[in-house]
Order: sequence, then structure tokens, then C-alpha cells
Amino acid sequence: MKKELLKVGKFSLVGVVNTVVDYIIFLCAFYLLSLSIALANLLAFLFAVCLSYYLNSKFTFSESSSDRSLTKLLRFILASATAFVLVTIVIYILSDYMPVYLAKILAAGVSLVVNYSLAKLLVFR
Repeated sequence: MKKELLKVGKFSLVGVVNTVVDYIIFLCAFYLLSLSIALANLLAFLFAVCLSYYLNSKFTFSESSSDRSLTKLLRFILASATAFVLVTIVIYILSDYMPVYLAKILAAGVSLVVNYSLAKLLVFR
């Protein structure tokens, strides 16, 4: 149980770093480049998923470079893409009731739960 809590803590710390990167890219794409919510979120996602895989495989789940395989990367991308779709839907729904920048922040909570669950179950078993 203690090891699992440590992993959740590490995953959350990586998530904070990743969320900041994702949020900055999303805001720049949405407000400065005038991209749609979906495109801005996709651009942010692409950057963030690469960073997240690298940090989680090294830091959270302590895998050596020989443990990181193309199969794991593809499973991680699939898991992250699933979370991406859910988070994008949440942002669209919430943006009807609040500014997009707040909706994106609230959607990060959904992202944390879904991403950790899928990474643990599908990728870093």
C-alpha cells in the first residue's frame, strides 16, 4: 500500500509538471493562434503525452531504458488518447458554464484519475 501511494504521489508530481506544459500550450494555441478547443487541446496533448511517457517511465514507474518498448509507448499513447477524448468532452461541456481557461483546469482532475488508472492497468503493469 505504501509503495502504491508513493507511485500515486510521483504520478501526481509528474502530472503537475505535465499539466503546466499542457496548459501553457493549450492557452497559447487557443488564445494566440485562435485554434479551436479541439485543435488547441490536441496540440497540447501531443507535447504533453511525450513528456508524460518519458517522465512516468523514468520517475514514477522506474523503468530502465531497456524496459521502455515501442509496445509500451503505443499502449501509453492509446491510454492517453482515451483520456484526451474524455477531457476534451469535459472542456466542451464546462466551457458552456465558465471561461475555457477554467474548464481546462477542472478537466485536469478528470485527466489525473483516468490517466493514472489506464497507465497502471495497461502500460506499466
